[in-house]
Amino acid sequence: MWIIPRPNYSASSLWTNIFENDFFQLLKTKPNDSLLGKLANLAVVASDQHPLTYRIIYKSKPQQIIAVSNSLDIIKDHWNFLIQEIIPKILQCDDVRDQFVITKISGMANCGVEEEEDQNDQHSLKEFKTQFDIDEKLVTCFICTLPTRIDVLKPTPGKMFITEDKICFYTSNPPTRIMIPFSSVNSITKENTLGFIPSAIKIKACIGPDEKTVTEFSFHFIVRDQAFDMLEQLWQYSMDQLYESTNIDNISSPLSNDRSLLSSSSSFNDLQSIDANNNNNNNNNNNNNNNNNNLGSPILKPKTKQFLNIEKKNKDFQRVFKLPMDEELIQVHVCWIVRNKNSLLGELYISPNFFCIKYKERFTAKKFTTVIHVSQVESVYKSKPFLGISVLTDSLVITVISGRSITLRLFHCDEALDTMKKYCSNLQSSNNQQQQQQQQQQQQDEEYHSNLIKQPSSPNFREKLRLETIGTNLYAQEPSIILEDEKIEKRKFEMWDNYFKKNGMDTTMSITRRLTYLTHLGIPEFFRGHIWSFTSGACFMWEKEKGYYDNLVKINDEILIENNSNSNSNSIVGSSGGGGGGNNLFIDSEKITQAIEDIEKDVRRTFSHHPYFRDNGPGVDSLRRILIAYSRRNPTIGYCQGMNNVAGIMLLYMKEEAAFWVLCKVVELYLCDYYSKEMIGSIVDQNIFEDLCKEYLPEVFSHLEKIGLPVKILSTPWFICLFVSYIPYPVATRVIDCLFLDGTTVLFQVGLAILKINRNAIIAERESEVVIELVRNKKYDIDELIDVTFQDFNGLDERIKNLRNSHKFSEIRKNHRNKLKSNSFLFNQNSETNSPITTTTTTTTLL
Repeated sequence: MWIIPRPNYSASSLWTNIFENDFFQLLKTKPNDSLLGKLANLAVVASDQHPLTYRIIYKSKPQQIIAVSNSLDIIKDHWNFLIQEIIPKILQCDDVRDQFVITKISGMANCGVEEEEDQNDQHSLKEFKTQFDIDEKLVTCFICTLPTRIDVLKPTPGKMFITEDKICFYTSNPPTRIMIPFSSVNSITKENTLGFIPSAIKIKACIGPDEKTVTEFSFHFIVRDQAFDMLEQLWQYSMDQLYESTNIDNISSPLSNDRSLLSSSSSFNDLQSIDANNNNNNNNNNNNNNNNNNLGSPILKPKTKQFLNIEKKNKDFQRVFKLPMDEELIQVHVCWIVRNKNSLLGELYISPNFFCIKYKERFTAKKFTTVIHVSQVESVYKSKPFLGISVLTDSLVITVISGRSITLRLFHCDEALDTMKKYCSNLQSSNNQQQQQQQQQQQQDEEYHSNLIKQPSSPNFREKLRLETIGTNLYAQEPSIILEDEKIEKRKFEMWDNYFKKNGMDTTMSITRRLTYLTHLGIPEFFRGHIWSFTSGACFMWEKEKGYYDNLVKINDEILIENNSNSNSNSIVGSSGGGGGGNNLFIDSEKITQAIEDIEKDVRRTFSHHPYFRDNGPGVDSLRRILIAYSRRNPTIGYCQGMNNVAGIMLLYMKEEAAFWVLCKVVELYLCDYYSKEMIGSIVDQNIFEDLCKEYLPEVFSHLEKIGLPVKILSTPWFICLFVSYIPYPVATRVIDCLFLDGTTVLFQVGLAILKINRNAIIAERESEVVIELVRNKKYDIDELIDVTFQDFNGLDERIKNLRNSHKFSEIRKNHRNKLKSNSFLFNQNSETNSPITTTTTTTTLL
């Protein structure tokens, strides 16, 4: 099978040369009985899929592995393809040989010219059924080792079989079988090891005589990333399944309990046994599987390897480009981006609504991403072939409405062009109308806000720095705003203006390391609304769902009119459900009613010192509309305190609809699960922050505990409100600058930085109330705070991700156990009364 080219580090003595030419080698492994040879061979066979019996090497510098297989016939077909199709082309243009070969092979691997065979491998499936007689679907398998104290230098290769619910490992010498239910896993992390020993995946799981017994397993792989991704995905599915089952209201008896959580003893027996015919364990696992099938799982699709790979690619695509969570990747094309007369190797990603480009400057770490919504495309066409010939690449030119052009060179140019034109065709006719609407709205904005603040002199920024109505300058009325020195402000405008000229000024602007540098220096107040909407990805949600917010507001207005005319109605939800367009806008009426009541309590006290919100000002109505609209968009959450502060500060920098979409992005991505009923996201992150505080600032942590102010109590509102109203206003806006660009790790870094900067003052105080006011009202040196944030607490992303998974599953399991105990108690009570009426009434009331 073709693979993404990767360096070949194996010693030549481990391989036999079958075929060779000036460009490629076809190799086969050969045995070696020495100790060093066994270790080296282990590093070869402990691959991410099958033992790599055959491989094809491309003779670049360094050499690259481009194909692997266990089948001689398959590897010969690959070799013949290289001889017949690739070599004639690279002979014609030797100067770009490496670029052509690596790009071509990567394209075939990404497009799935030949799918990996392990999922359909009947031998692996038969082996799985033989060694683990359980009725579960095999998702995939990997060759790996599990070293023990006895055979740490020469462990016997084994196989890890992964099903939807379990991790199963088998090795024949000595015969060992291990089954780890995903529901029992505490953590899955990558471990880096040295020498010939392959990289490891460490799994901690509660498989023992009781739930408190944690066992560690360190499985070793050569290329572990694919195995880790699949394990992590299936573990996440197990989390989601358990979380959903915990929140099902109708769990009224112990008979519906998730017994997979109680299967530790079965797994423990498997761990201790070397007998393949352990019928008791097989029966237990079959029961576990049947019980799990009865649970209300949110996952309806079968979790095949292909499905998991597609989902992983979609999630990575959405994460890298900050796109809506339902955007699906259609095609990926390896390409060169023509930039300043240089060609940079990159990738073109095509989805139904967006064309995205990712690339990196040669010999530097500078990375670029560009996102283009189809509505922003003015034209896309194929230009002259590269060097006047079309043997290798054709040039594709994308021109956006703002006038910026991007030129790409790629192999499958016609395929990419046809796909892009297909999705652009539906919107071309509406582009002129959209431009007219934008110009009209721009004139209205200028008239409304012209007297608030002096505007910068950046050329054409009015025309391009807007997505329809983004951008207001109501922030100028904020009493606590600190205006920068005029020279500093002018210098900032010049730097941002230069960035806009080079990288674009609208939603198609490129994100580079330079943008990170400028953001950390501080976004100019006038540009902040646009940049927040852009770096958070909210503008992409808006571009995809134009008219959605207006529809929500319209529905709410209609319902209010209907309620006013029908005072006897007990529900705010009318019977006319057609206006929702399938968006479920008319469901969960009781929750929405409660949300509106809570919103009314908070809107008048949000930024009450600001003229825009003071004395029932226009900001109150805008804030109310945003919060009610979101409660209709997501009735499960409805409204939670903290959302008002987030939406409120957005209204100072952007118009109402833009603020709504930023709120959506914060609630659904940046602070996911924070505002739910269980607030599990907030609880998990506060546990992580507590762990980090113990490690980095032990004295501060101990002192806060001593004076009765646990770190969690202090930091919870920081995170929920993005520090707004809990540190000075100018500092909070700088935190949000960094948060939207760099991600939620910034919240942890800033929290630690605040505690470190105030360390001596905190330790000197004995009253918790004084500490709270000290942190809230301190006159921070903002540049110092940013420096401490990114210098003293850098590199926490991967660690926080691992801690978040571990803490989240622990919290979900705890909630699930508590729910089962509660329902068991109710069931026993109702059984004693032996009254069906009492049982029904009690269950309904308490649930």
